[in-house]
Parts: sequence; structure tokens; C-alpha cells
Amino acid sequence: MAWRRDRYWDPFDIMREIQEEIDAVFRDFMRGPRWRQGEIGAEWREPFVDIFDKGDEFVITAEMPGVRKEDIKVRVTEDTVYIEAKVKREHELEREGAVRIERYYSGYRRVVKLPEEVVPEKAKASYKNGVLEIRVPKKHPKKTGEGFEVKIE
Repeated sequence: MAWRRDRYWDPFDIMREIQEEIDAVFRDFMRGPRWRQGEIGAEWREPFVDIFDKGDEFVITAEMPGVRKEDIKVRVTEDTVYIEAKVKREHELEREGAVRIERYYSGYRRVVKLPEEVVPEKAKASYKNGVLEIRVPKKHPKKTGEGFEVKIE
């Protein structure tokens, strides 16, 4: 056995270190994407987003369960949609004469880059059953239709 400082080298030490690193990576992965703010206990997550091209407009849907409509902010520029929603939960529990108050702050943040320019002033948003839907008309919608027939020579 090889000597390592005050004890013998153990090949299982390396295996334990590797296992600890794998555990740490797995823990971070399971927590999901999030942003840390300066607030203690605040965790920001990215909502799942779908973008649909409807020809003359983009329809963006974002899953944000547990959010009140009043706590959602949507901002639209010529090519980007910014979504932010804060979730604040307070729970009081009285037991054995003591009152315990638990506070939980979190929320969703997402920046969605659009493939074409849009008209921000005409954007509309609705929220129902935990799903935010944003409709943004395109600035220069492409004409999709019959096209025109080309003669074959």
C-alpha cells in the first residue's frame, strides 16, 4: 500500500469522492433551472414555454401553477417577451400555545426571444388554470394563402 500523509492510501476514498460529486450533480439537476435573487429563501424557476406561429401572430403559453393573475408581469419589446410572476405563501400554525409562521417566496422568470419582429403595443395576455397565454401580432406577417400559379413552359 502507498503511504499518504499519516495513513495508508485507500482506493475506496476515490470512489467515495466520485460518488459525492455525482450526488451533488444529481441534486442540482433535480432542483431544476432557477435564478437566485438577493432575497433569502427566494427561488426563481423558468416556466415551461411553448411558442406557436399562427401566421399573423405568435402565441406563447407558459405553465405557472400556483400564481395569482395579479402577481404576473409581462413586458413585450420588438423581439422579446419578458415574463415574471411572484408567488408568496404564508401559513400560520398554532400548536401548544406557540404560533409558527412560515413564509415561502418564489416565482417564475423567463425571457423568450421571438424569431420575428412584433408589435408590442398590441400584445394581449390571459391567465387561466395555471397557464399564461400571450398573443403578439407580427410586425410584418407573411402572406400565406393560395400563392399564385406559375405557367409551365
